[in-house]
Amino acid sequence: MVQRRGLKMVLASAAACWLLAGCVASQDAAQQRAPVNAEARLRVAAAAEASGDRDMAVSMYNAAAAEAPDSAAIQLRCAEGLARNGKVDDADALLMRRLKATPHDPDVLETLGALQVLAGQASQAVQTLGQVLAARPDDVKALANKAIALDVMQLHAEAQGLYRRALMLSPGDPAISNDLALSLMLSGQPEEARRVLSPFRDVEGLPERMRINLGILDAAGGHAEEAQELLGSHIDAASLATLTQAIGKGSGPAVGQP
Repeated sequence: MVQRRGLKMVLASAAACWLLAGCVASQDAAQQRAPVNAEARLRVAAAAEASGDRDMAVSMYNAAAAEAPDSAAIQLRCAEGLARNGKVDDADALLMRRLKATPHDPDVLETLGALQVLAGQASQAVQTLGQVLAARPDDVKALANKAIALDVMQLHAEAQGLYRRALMLSPGDPAISNDLALSLMLSGQPEEARRVLSPFRDVEGLPERMRINLGILDAAGGHAEEAQELLGSHIDAASLATLTQAIGKGSGPAVGQP
């Protein structure tokens, strides 16, 4: 049986996928007014991040945040950049400072909620994202991140309801579909999880975590040929047997971690 720590890691990685998507739609207009120096620092930070220089990236994100303390767009981009580079506590502190200036800003709360999921603060994330959804009931990212937090708390039925709401708003979204399938696996519903992921079977460029999840579900359901086609050499026979047995017992295996 896979330890619960593995479950939290998988669910946190799902949250990271939503966090790293950023808040582009809400920032475009504000970026036009952002201080030039802060924007320049953000460009340097992005280049450093792309080259693998995390120390330089963190330094530039911190500098950009200090350069533009009154720009919500800059502050959110800096918080997201810090989180991507392992500085979740720093990102959290930045967002908390921002909330003092704008206590009910849904964009800030949404990013904070995602960070709370990453930090393992599931109950706090549920509350934070609940505030976002009270203001924006159809916010897909808030719905998905709150669902992830509920899964961490083992409230799978509630989580699945939120995933399905998000999919109604964003039909066929692969990330949300994968998160829903993972939730169904964790609650002992492997066949339903397989049905959720099956439409993506022949999608070109299918993300690796979805391919592995679907392959394991194929194996658990006795579809050996399909499982082998998807998994290849990613998982050895012994590990696959252990995972499929765990799925069958509804024990919540941690699978598909990117």
